[in-house]
Amino acid sequence: MPAPKAESVVVTGTLFRDPNLVSASPITRLTSTQLQQRGIKTVTDALQLLSSNGAGNLTNAFSANGAFAAGASAPSLRGLGTSSTLVMMDGMRLSYYPLADDGTRDFVDTNWMPASIMDRIDVQEDGGSAIYGADAVAGVVNMITRQQIKGFEGNAEGGLAQGGYGGHTRLYGTYGIGDLDHDGYNFYVNSEYQEDDAITNDQVGYPYNTSNLTGIGGGNAESNIYSNGTISNFAQTPQTVAQAFDSSGNAVSGYNLANPSAGCGSTGTVHTGTVSGTPSGTTSTLCQYNSVKNGTNTYQVVQPYDRRVEATAHLTVNVGSRAQLTSMFTYSQNLSFFTGSPSSFYANTQSELGTSEGVLAPARLANGSLNPNDPYAASGQSAQLYGLMDEPTTTTEFSQNYRGSLHLTGWEPSKWGGDWNYDSSFVGMNTDLAQTYTGYINVADLDSAIQNGTYNFINQSANSQAARNAIAPSDEVHDKTQEYSWQATLSKGLVRLPGGMLNLAIGTNVRYESLLAVDANPVNAADPNDQYETINPVSAQGHRWVESGYFELNAPIVKMLNADFQGRYDAYSTGFSHFSPKIGVEFKPFKEFQLRGTWSEGFQVPSFSQTSGSTIGYVGASAPTNEAWLAQHSTNGVPNTYAQAYSLGLETVGNPNLKPETNNTFTGGPIFHPLPWITLGATYYYINEHNVIVANPTPYSTVAAAYAAANTTKTMTIDGDTVIPDVADPQNPTGARRAGIIESSYINANSLVTDGVDLSLSFNHRLPGVLHDINWFSSGRATWVHRYNESVPGVGVERFAGSEGPWQQVSASGTPRWRANWQNTFTWKKLSSTLTVYYTGGYHAQADDATGTGSVGNCALSLYSSVSSFYPSQCNVRHFWDIDLTENYQFTKRIGVYVNIYNLAGFKSPYDYGTYGSYLYNSSWAQNGVIGRAFRFGVNMKL
Repeated sequence: MPAPKAESVVVTGTLFRDPNLVSASPITRLTSTQLQQRGIKTVTDALQLLSSNGAGNLTNAFSANGAFAAGASAPSLRGLGTSSTLVMMDGMRLSYYPLADDGTRDFVDTNWMPASIMDRIDVQEDGGSAIYGADAVAGVVNMITRQQIKGFEGNAEGGLAQGGYGGHTRLYGTYGIGDLDHDGYNFYVNSEYQEDDAITNDQVGYPYNTSNLTGIGGGNAESNIYSNGTISNFAQTPQTVAQAFDSSGNAVSGYNLANPSAGCGSTGTVHTGTVSGTPSGTTSTLCQYNSVKNGTNTYQVVQPYDRRVEATAHLTVNVGSRAQLTSMFTYSQNLSFFTGSPSSFYANTQSELGTSEGVLAPARLANGSLNPNDPYAASGQSAQLYGLMDEPTTTTEFSQNYRGSLHLTGWEPSKWGGDWNYDSSFVGMNTDLAQTYTGYINVADLDSAIQNGTYNFINQSANSQAARNAIAPSDEVHDKTQEYSWQATLSKGLVRLPGGMLNLAIGTNVRYESLLAVDANPVNAADPNDQYETINPVSAQGHRWVESGYFELNAPIVKMLNADFQGRYDAYSTGFSHFSPKIGVEFKPFKEFQLRGTWSEGFQVPSFSQTSGSTIGYVGASAPTNEAWLAQHSTNGVPNTYAQAYSLGLETVGNPNLKPETNNTFTGGPIFHPLPWITLGATYYYINEHNVIVANPTPYSTVAAAYAAANTTKTMTIDGDTVIPDVADPQNPTGARRAGIIESSYINANSLVTDGVDLSLSFNHRLPGVLHDINWFSSGRATWVHRYNESVPGVGVERFAGSEGPWQQVSASGTPRWRANWQNTFTWKKLSSTLTVYYTGGYHAQADDATGTGSVGNCALSLYSSVSSFYPSQCNVRHFWDIDLTENYQFTKRIGVYVNIYNLAGFKSPYDYGTYGSYLYNSSWAQNGVIGRAFRFGVNMKL
C-alpha cells in the first residue's frame, strides 16, 4: 500500500501537521545527529544542557543529595520550575513521576525515555497552553520518535572517568522490517540498556572527601576535635559513647567510649579532654570523625548508581492512500541507588514528636544480669548512649513505566478551499515507583533495644542482620501515577488569501490523571516514637478529569506577513476552568530578514501535592542570635555545637481551595539570513505570573528567630505557622530549644516577573580553498536573564537574577545570568570532529528569599554560613567552562567508531558554599568539573 499523498508529521507548537510550517514561537530543535555529534546519549542530558534550562532544574546528582523526587530528572525552562515545563512524546502527554519535586511540583521524569529511537527533540520556549493546556507556562519539550526503521541498528559503548571511577556501559539494538512507501507498513522493535556506576565524594578527592576544610580557608568540621585539653564539635560517631546517670536521672560523667579497648578503629583518633556541658571535673574520651568519609565507608555521593532498561515495539501502517495508523508500546525501568549518612542512637523522630532522649540503658536487664551495653552497670548507674550505626543508610528508587499509544492521521479531498485533514490519538501511561530504605532507625524499636539489650551497641560488628533489622527495619512503599488521554483534531483550508491559504483547525481532548504517593514515614498517633528518624514523610493523592476544546487559525495575510491565532478552554472536574489565548505574528519583508513575536496567556494547575499532600523538607538555617538563648548553649562565651548552623524542617500541607497560577508571556525578535548558509537570531522573552502558589510567605528565618526569642521548649504558633521544637541540646537538655519544624499551608500569594534574551547562530558550509573538502557545521545558543523578580506580600520584591536564589527551590541552584553552548563539527570524508563549549556565568552567593530583600551583592549576607559554620567566606561564585570533544570515524556505511572526551580541558568546578544540592559545588551547572575528564568509546553498526 503506498504512503499517504500528503506528508503528515508532528509539528511542535501548532495543530497543523505541515512540515513546511514556520512557527512564530522560538523553538530549539535538537536532532539525533546533533546529539550524537555532541556526545549526548540521553534525553535527560540533552535537556539539562539547554541554555534556557534555569533555576529549579532537577538533576540526577541532586537525587542522591536530598531531593524529594529521588531517582528522577527534569528541566526547568526559564527557571520557573519543573512543573512549568510540559514534557510530551509525539505531541501526547506523559504520566507524572509519582514523587513531587520539592514535595510540591508535579513533573515528568526524563530518565526513562528511549533516546535511540528519537528523531529529534523540539523545545518550544514560550507559552504553550493555547495548544497543549496546563503546565506549558515556560515552554514545551516534545520528543519525536522515528517513524520507521529498516534493518538492524546497534551500539555498544563503555567508558569511565580519568580517575578510574564512574564506569559506564550502554547498549542498544533496533530491528525493523517493511517500507512505508513500498510495503505500506513498517514495524520495528528496540531495546536499550544503560548502567552508570555511583561516584562517591571520596573518589573525587579533596576537598569533597572530607569535612576538614582548613585547606581551602574554612574550618575543621570534623567531630570531636581536640585542642589544649578541650574537645569541641561534639557529635555522635560509629564508636558508641556512654554518659553515666545516677538514680535521680542526673548526668555524673563525661562522654566515654563504651568499648575503650576497641579504640576508634578506622574512624579517627582517640581524644581525651573536657567537653562543654558535662559535669564539672569530668573528662570525656571520644573519636575524631570525618562525616563525609568514615574509614573505608563513604557516605556521600556525587552521582548515584543508575541503571535503565527499555523495550519498544513500534508499528506504522498505511490505511489506504490517505491515512496512516501508528501504534507504539514502551516498557522502561530505571533504578537509582545511593547511600547516606548513618542513623543516630540519640535522635528525634522525623516529626520531632518522638525521641530517644532520656531513654537510658539500664544497669540490669529484665533477667537481672548486668547490661553489657552499659559500661557503668557495675556501679549501678544507667547510661545514655550516643552513636551512629556502623553502616550507611541506603535508598533505592525503582520506577517502571508502561506506555501505549494509537495515532491515526489522514486527509480527504475537498471541492472548496484546502483538503480536510484529521488526526486522532489515544495514549495511556502508568508509572509505578517502588522506594526501599534500609539502615534508617525506627525510634520506638531503638528505644526498645536500648532498654532490653537486644542490640550490641558496644561492638556493632557482632550484630546479626536480624538484630540490625530490628532497630532499622527496611521500609518499602509503592507509588503510582496514571495518564489516559484521547484527542482529535480536524483542519481545513478555508479560502486563499494574498499570502496563501487561510487554515482553521479545531480539536478536543479528554484526559484522566491520577496520583497516589504513600507516606513512607507516617506519624503513629498512638505511639509517636513509632517513626523513622530521617525519612521524609511525603504523601499526596488525587485524580481528575479534564475536558478541553481548542482551535487555531493561521492567516498568511500577504506574502510577507503571517498571523496565527490559537485558543484553548480547559475544564477540570476539581472545579476550575481556564481559557488560554495566543497570537503569533511573522513579518518577512525580504528573505534575509524576519521579525517574529508571540503573546499568550496560560495557566498551571495546582499539583496534587499542593491540594492534598503533606511534605517536610530541610534547609540550612543559621543558629539563633538571641543573647538569652545563646547564653544557655555556650561555654565561657563560646557557642557549643548546638548553637551552630543546622537543618531546619519546613512542612507544608495541601490546600484544596487553591486557584491555578496564571501567566502572560511575550516573545519577539529578529532572525537574520545574511547568507543562505548562515542564520542569526535574537529573541526577547517576558513572563509575568500571578497567583503563584507558595507556603506562608513569612520567611522561615523570621519565624525561627521569633521562636528562639521566646526562650521555650514547647510548640508555638507564630504568624500563622506552627513551630515544633528541635531535639534538646545534649550538653544542656533543659535549655531553650531551637525551631525544629515550621508548619505552614499553601496559598496563592506571590507574583513573578522574569525576562531576558536568547541569542542563536547556525551555519553549515564548506571551508574555502584547499580545505574545500571539510564541511563546517556550527550551532550556538545563549540565554541572558535580565530579571527574575518575585513579589511577596508583606515582604517585598525578591530579586534572583545573578544570585543563589531562589534558594528554597529544589537544590538552591541559583539563577546565573548567562548560560550558553556552542557546537562546531568539522567533517572530512569519513571523519568528523565536534568540539562543544558550555558556559555558565558566575553569580552572587546571596539569595533574597533566604537572607532578606536587597541582600544580593551584600557579602555580609552570603549563604555559606547558613549551610555550615565551617565553610569559608564567599561573596560570589565563579563562572564555569566545560569543553567536550567527539571524534567519529565511519569505516564503512555499516560500521563506525567514536570516542567522547567530556571536560576535555579538565576545568574544575567553582566552589559554591551556599547551595545544599551538592557538597561544596553546584551540581546543576558544574557537575563535570567535579567528576573531571571522562572518556567513552563506542561502535555503531547498521545492517
